[in-house]
Amino acid sequence: MSGDKKPMNLPVNEPSRNWDGPSGDDPITLHHLLTKSVERHSHLLAFGHIHTPDAPRIHMSYEEFGELVDCCAKSLRDMGLNNGDRVAMILNNSIEWAAISYATNSLGAAYTAMYTHQHGSEWSYIIGDSGPSVLIAADTDVLDKLCEHLDDDAWPACGIILLGEDGPNAKPPEGVSVQNWSDFVASGRKSEPLGEPARDHSALATLIYTSGTTGNPKGVMLSNWNILHNILAMQGRFDIYEGDRTASFLPWAHSFGQMGDLHFMIHSGIHINLISDVLKIADECQEIKPHALFAVPRVWNKLYGKVMEGLNSSPIKKRLGAMAFKKAKARCAAAGVDCVAVKPKGFLDKKLDKIVMGKVRGRFGGKLRFCVSGGAALDAEIASFIQCVGFDVFEGYGLTETSPLISLNGWESDKRCMIGSVGRPVPGVRVHIDQDAWDDPDSSDGEIIAYGPNIMQGYWQKEDATAEVMTADGGFRTGDLGRLDDGFLRITGRVKEQFKLENGKYVAPSPLEESLKLSPIVEQCCVDGRNKIKTFTIIHPNERSLRSSLSSAGLDSSGTLDEICASPEVRSWVLENLKGDVMTTPNWKGFEISGSIILDHEEWTTDNGLITPKLSVRRNRLLDRHQEDIDVLK
Repeated sequence: MSGDKKPMNLPVNEPSRNWDGPSGDDPITLHHLLTKSVERHSHLLAFGHIHTPDAPRIHMSYEEFGELVDCCAKSLRDMGLNNGDRVAMILNNSIEWAAISYATNSLGAAYTAMYTHQHGSEWSYIIGDSGPSVLIAADTDVLDKLCEHLDDDAWPACGIILLGEDGPNAKPPEGVSVQNWSDFVASGRKSEPLGEPARDHSALATLIYTSGTTGNPKGVMLSNWNILHNILAMQGRFDIYEGDRTASFLPWAHSFGQMGDLHFMIHSGIHINLISDVLKIADECQEIKPHALFAVPRVWNKLYGKVMEGLNSSPIKKRLGAMAFKKAKARCAAAGVDCVAVKPKGFLDKKLDKIVMGKVRGRFGGKLRFCVSGGAALDAEIASFIQCVGFDVFEGYGLTETSPLISLNGWESDKRCMIGSVGRPVPGVRVHIDQDAWDDPDSSDGEIIAYGPNIMQGYWQKEDATAEVMTADGGFRTGDLGRLDDGFLRITGRVKEQFKLENGKYVAPSPLEESLKLSPIVEQCCVDGRNKIKTFTIIHPNERSLRSSLSSAGLDSSGTLDEICASPEVRSWVLENLKGDVMTTPNWKGFEISGSIILDHEEWTTDNGLITPKLSVRRNRLLDRHQEDIDVLK
């Protein structure tokens, strides 16, 4: 697939090397990583982005990006930013986001990023907690919300940088300066040279605030070396060629998106193309034609749903699809490999692959070679589906507190993988399963404790919270349940999300919820049942699919979504439909199968407080919302 393109793989770091800090040709800081990449790839394209809707994609080379970072660093220095200070960003993924992060790092300061869709009160808390000297805002709407929620004494002392050329609507308190991005860059371009950049691998690089389902978010302190470990552990382990492109849409404010979709790509010399509209990922991939993709299971689940819906739209398509997937699964099984694509063999196999799988590959531009999935559990059926389509898919696992990578399929030289697992611990990381962390006598699972150079420095200004998750010997308690299978890590749930049914059986809801999302009628879901005879499931349905399915079943699909969701007949039909399609063995044990369905017509969003910015369900709030329905269940 690479044609005559020049390989760009950097040397592989052996697992047995010393991971205590950088050595040899390792980058020392994130800014140093960028500097070395600019030296290697100055002539290559670094970024592609669409500046305004319907405008053509424009591109920036590594050399041009390095110059922009230098301008930003000089301007930040002139504003008064010092070593050890913090910079806050409320931006969507953008060249400006990347430039500020590296510029901040060059001065020995730390950056913290927030989501533009967060509530103003959440910004206010994070800014008040982290105490930034400089803040970069995406637009005047963000600044207006800050003026509404931020206390006068919490404003950054060195000033505000506002993207775009519009002047502010609401004004910050007197003495807090506001300047536009173009003036900020121009000022740095005319300024004196920086001198020697900061080069401390142990220094704080970023504060990433975790959006917990309860309480205020905590600032995870990650050093340069925490993040660099992840990047160097993966260095050279994926085939990368000159001119390779990625389609970037994971938020860089999240650790998985930031490490994998920004820093790793820059280190590897890849051309990062920013998706301008997450609702048009498929459309923009047609233009970008990415070779690599970092994504979360939600993306793959939606692709699977659309493909299956298309194949079921006519008898001939359904038959061709079934034949193509049967051939592909047989081919992969014969090869004896998981996760790694196997080329079709024989006339019929090749023909079916071209007709069916070729169209799916075309949705991503036709050039995609490998993808990495993280952020949540990837259903085994979805992983098999991606492999059959013809992509290498490597599922990984980690948390913000682990920078984030703990384990990954496909990093070993023989690409050893196991579908249904999250791979083996990556080089430098050790995993321990603590079976004393919970009290299910029928399970060999335990809490996953991780050790390694990727473990955070702690929670910002929260010593007690740090002590709660750290073991005496330096391990981090992940809060996740899992088990080791021939060295491969399997995730089985969250310790705090486990609940016990009236019969004493323990249920881990997370993997059940991921399988439910494979149903086209399920948009969002939550499985619970503590102290009940059976589990129950709360679902926010996909309205179009639900109405279509009800009509096909001969049920009334008229009325508002609220009315449909409240109908006992509809709820009963949805339950029986899911029992037949999803709630089946071996993925669901008998006692896990729900006895009731609650349909919620309202989408779960950050605005109504039912999910966190990283899309985790706030279970307690959701259960409180449906307490009346839950109380009548047995």
